[in-house]
Amino acid sequence: MTDQLTETDIVDLVQRYPLPEVVEDCVMTQQELADAMDVSLPTIAAWISKGMPVKQKGGAGSAYELQLSHCFAWRQAQKANEDLRSEKVRQATQALRLALVGGSSGDTMAALDPKTRREIMAAQREHEMFERDRNQLMRRDDVRETFDVVFSLIRDQLNAAPDVIERKHALEPKLVHALIDICDDLVSGVKEAIDAFWRDRPVREATAQKRDLFDS
Repeated sequence: MTDQLTETDIVDLVQRYPLPEVVEDCVMTQQELADAMDVSLPTIAAWISKGMPVKQKGGAGSAYELQLSHCFAWRQAQKANEDLRSEKVRQATQALRLALVGGSSGDTMAALDPKTRREIMAAQREHEMFERDRNQLMRRDDVRETFDVVFSLIRDQLNAAPDVIERKHALEPKLVHALIDICDDLVSGVKEAIDAFWRDRPVREATAQKRDLFDS
């Protein structure tokens, strides 16, 4: 069990990682939170054991009460820490590889002798194949296809949402039009985020002479 967060800690987390504007804060059970965050019930239990804020502990027939904004902020902070740790591990791995071949930070492949370059590139290819077999490394085309599929699902659901809600809840035309505008803005935002992802990651021509030692 990790240390319990104080009220001040929770307030700070919520300020740093607020809920999306379209999401209304509420109190949930463990199962409801699992559904909302698209994880399993055991995952929620594991997060609680790791220190996720609990509004009211369950027991004796009463359910756990979990504040959505608190749990969302805690999880986002956990992800940020995991990303930071992964980056530190990557940098340490590169530094160790450089040290093993007698290099230093900033060295390029061109600075090494041909035999060492071949050995490093062969080892890197084997490592990439190993990571790909473990589903830890995806090809660019696979990532693009995944984005396309996910975006299509989001677009189709949001395009259909106003009609479905209008039929089920008999909304006034003014509210329906407002909902359409919100859905259209969200679709446009997701599309722009995907386009920006690829713009920031252009395909580059890489040669052994110009690549950094362990650039991928």
